[in-house]
Amino acid sequence: MIDFTTVLVILAVVLFLGVCAIIGLVCLRWLYGRYAQQASGLTGDLGGKIANSNPLMIKAVIIGFLTLMMLIPTALVHDLMQERHSLYRSVLHETDQEWGQEQTLAAPILVIPYTTETRITDSNGKDRIIAGQDKLVVLPDQLKLDSDLTHDFRERSIYKSLVYTADIKGSANFRLDPPPIKNLQKIHYDQAYIAIALTDNSGIGSSPAVRVNGKKLELMPGTGLQTPYLVSGFSAKLDPSQDLTDFSVQFDTSLRGSRNIRAIPLGMNTQINISADWPHPSFRQFLPKSRDITNDSFNATWEVSHLSRNYPQVFRASDDINLGEIIAEAQLFEPVSHYGTSIRAAKYGIMFVALTYLMLLVFEFTRGIRLHLVQYLLVGVSLSVFYLILLTLSEHISFSLSYSLAAAVTVISIASYITAATKGRTNGLAIGFLLSALYGFLYSILQMEDYALTMGSGLLLIVLLAMMYMTRNLNKGSTLDPVLDKEDPAIDNSQQVMET
Repeated sequence: MIDFTTVLVILAVVLFLGVCAIIGLVCLRWLYGRYAQQASGLTGDLGGKIANSNPLMIKAVIIGFLTLMMLIPTALVHDLMQERHSLYRSVLHETDQEWGQEQTLAAPILVIPYTTETRITDSNGKDRIIAGQDKLVVLPDQLKLDSDLTHDFRERSIYKSLVYTADIKGSANFRLDPPPIKNLQKIHYDQAYIAIALTDNSGIGSSPAVRVNGKKLELMPGTGLQTPYLVSGFSAKLDPSQDLTDFSVQFDTSLRGSRNIRAIPLGMNTQINISADWPHPSFRQFLPKSRDITNDSFNATWEVSHLSRNYPQVFRASDDINLGEIIAEAQLFEPVSHYGTSIRAAKYGIMFVALTYLMLLVFEFTRGIRLHLVQYLLVGVSLSVFYLILLTLSEHISFSLSYSLAAAVTVISIASYITAATKGRTNGLAIGFLLSALYGFLYSILQMEDYALTMGSGLLLIVLLAMMYMTRNLNKGSTLDPVLDKEDPAIDNSQQVMET
C-alpha cells in the first residue's frame, strides 16, 4: 500500500520536474525572442509568427507535466485495487480455515513399529545397551484412488469463495517384505495399523470407513508420523492376527476442501481418477494421462509407476523422505478474477491519459480551439475515476457489464464536457470515438492475456501514425519564401520602384 511518505516523494519528484520544465521554458522563450529580433529585420512579421507560436509550445510542455501529475491519482486507485484484492484473499483464507483447506491425500499406508538395541561401551569401559524405537512405513503395491468433487460457493459479505466436497474411494494391495534393519530387536506386527493421511482433518466428513479384506476397522485420530505429507489424518489398527504378507485395503471418506485437491501416487503402480462438476480445471505438477473437459464438468486420469520417483516402497519414519516429488493435482480454476483484471486494466491508465491529452492538443493545433489547463486536469481525473467505478461495480456484478457501464459513463461525461467547452459537437464526438476505441481495445487486451503485448504495441503504432497524419500540415504556409513574397513591405516597395 502507498503510504504518506511515498506520496510526498512522488509529489516532490513531480514538482522538481515542473521547476525544470519552467526554467527550460524561460530559456526557450528568451532564445525565441532573440531569434525573433534578429529575424524581424529580414522577414518582417516572421519573428512575430515565431513568437506567437511560442504559447502553444509552452502549453504542450505544461500538458506533458500535467500528464506526469496524473500518475498520482492513477497510482492511488491502483493501490486501492491491491488493498481490496488483499482483503478478498484474507476472506478466502478465513473461509478455508472454516470449511476446509486445499487437501492432499496420501493413502493408504501400512505402519509397523519396531525396536532396536544398540550396544555401546561407555567411558568406564562398561557395555551398555541403548533401546531405540522407530516405525516401518510400507507403501502399497497396487493403488487406485477415485475422487468425485461437487463444487459450491461460500459467501461472506460481498465475497464468494469456491469450495468443494469430495467423495473419495480407494483400494490398495500390500505385500510385506521387511528390509534388513540394523540392530533390530523386534518388529511389533501386533501393533501395525493403516494410516490415511490428509492435509486438513477439519475437512473430514461423516462416516469414513477403512476395511481390510472386507472387514471394517475401528478408526482413530492421527497418523502417528512426522514425515511431510503424512502428519495429519486418521488411522485404523489392524487385528493382531492379521497376515501382513498379502492383504488388501479399501477405504472411503467424504472430504471438504477449497479449490485444489492433490493425490500422491504411493503405489508401485497407481491409478488416480479425479472428476468434478466444474468446467475450468487446471492440472499442475504431474500431468494426467487422459482428460475429458466439457462445458460443465471434467474428468482426468493419472497412471504413475514407482520408477518415476526416488523413494522406496518401504522406509523408516525417521528417514528424510520427500513424498512430494510427484503429485497429481487438479485445481478448480476461476478463469476470471475481477480484481486481477481490474489491476491489469489500471496499468494502462497513464497511457489513456497521455493519448487523450495528445488528441486534445492536436485539436488545439489543427482546429483553432483553446482549452484551459483546468479542463485538461478534469479530463485526466475523469479517466482515473473510470478505474474506481470499474472496481466498485465489479464487486457486485459481472466484470463485462461493469466494464461496459464504467466506460460508457466516462466516455459520455468527457465527450459532453469537451462539446460544451469547445462549443463544437464534432470535437466531442471525435473524443468520444477515440475513447470508445481505446476502451474497446483495452477490453480485448484484458481478455487475451497471451497477446496483450502484441496488441498494446499495435495500438501505440496505430495512434502514432494517426497523429502524424493529422499533424502533417501543422507548419504549412510558414516557409520563408511565401512570407517574404507576401508579407515583407520592403520587397513590395522595391518592386514598385523598379516598375517606375
